[in-house]
Amino acid sequence: MARESASVLIRRALNCQCPVCGRGAIFRTHFKMNRECPRCHVVFWKDPGESLGAMYLDFAVAAAAFLVCWGLLALTRIPDTPQILILCTIAPAAVLLCYPMTRSAWTVLVYLSGGIDLPQLRAVRGGKKNP
Repeated sequence: MARESASVLIRRALNCQCPVCGRGAIFRTHFKMNRECPRCHVVFWKDPGESLGAMYLDFAVAAAAFLVCWGLLALTRIPDTPQILILCTIAPAAVLLCYPMTRSAWTVLVYLSGGIDLPQLRAVRGGKKNP
């Protein structure tokens, strides 16, 4: 399905670009995802359930941030209560910070699995689009 190399698709995911054309933005704002690419008009996620996979990526980001922070805090002499508060802040903050990247990465994975159909080309004759 995908003719692009893995490095191109990874770069598109990190830059939050369309996996099909590489020019359109996946996100309108930090938390608002475009339904379709503004350039090639391919629909990113057709079904509401397709966001579940991106939630798994969010969980992985939260777990990684939690474990790294926990490892660093274990080297300090900070009391337990502040450590727990720090850890309870770091995990959700990492998810909120990485939200566009996890959704973009999942969009690329949906594209690789064949879940994103390539846009249909339309002929333009006499200034009118033919269906």
